[in-house]
Amino acid sequence: MLILKLTLVPLALLVFGIVERLHGPRVAGWMAGFPIVAGPILVFLAMDHGADFTAASALGAYFGLVPWLAFTACYAWCSHSWNWLLSLLASLALWVAMAFVALWLQSGPRWLEALPFLVLIGAIVFYPRGEPSDEEREHVWWGLPARMLAGAGLTLLITQFASLMGTRWSGVFTTFPVMGSIIAISTHVQYGHHAVRETVAGMSTGLPSVAVFCLAVYVLLGQVDIWPAFALALTASCAAHALTWLLFKKR
Repeated sequence: MLILKLTLVPLALLVFGIVERLHGPRVAGWMAGFPIVAGPILVFLAMDHGADFTAASALGAYFGLVPWLAFTACYAWCSHSWNWLLSLLASLALWVAMAFVALWLQSGPRWLEALPFLVLIGAIVFYPRGEPSDEEREHVWWGLPARMLAGAGLTLLITQFASLMGTRWSGVFTTFPVMGSIIAISTHVQYGHHAVRETVAGMSTGLPSVAVFCLAVYVLLGQVDIWPAFALALTASCAAHALTWLLFKKR
């Protein structure tokens, strides 16, 4: 499992970096919406703590998409005026505030479980989108290695300490914007705020697949065994991602 924690996310970041260089930041952002971080973390939690703990954490991860969206939207807005460090600090502060909101929502009535999906739909519909840029971008040699190292470090930290926080906080941290922050920062540093906006636009379109995955894990665990539950959740997530690709191409 340690090898997977240290290699899976960095390899995904490598693929996203290559896609970004070939097709631009918006396509890479859409690909980053796939549950490449949340999926492995929930699998690790299931192997370590069982189905009940993981189901509750999956619900927390589902609600954690609300602060995830707040983080990326805040970063895209701040990047117009601030450097990457100030943009990151402001976005993290908003993420913390929204994480407490997500924690509170989990203890509310069941109808609140529709809220993250409504927020995702709102992000897709209302997020401001400019025309994709065809500007020439310089690719620095350290860009991809820096992303991969940061991805490995953040994933290891989250999987090591999230379970100590209980199901709700571990769930919220499961959808901590690991890839979102790494891609946003590296895009900001290398290409500027216009590319950040394109990346976040792509992420907001692709993120429903994470929501479908987490919600499916929450519903299915306890009804079926762990591995069939994750297989069905991944199938549903792939179907959702394919649908968002159709919307992405149309837009």
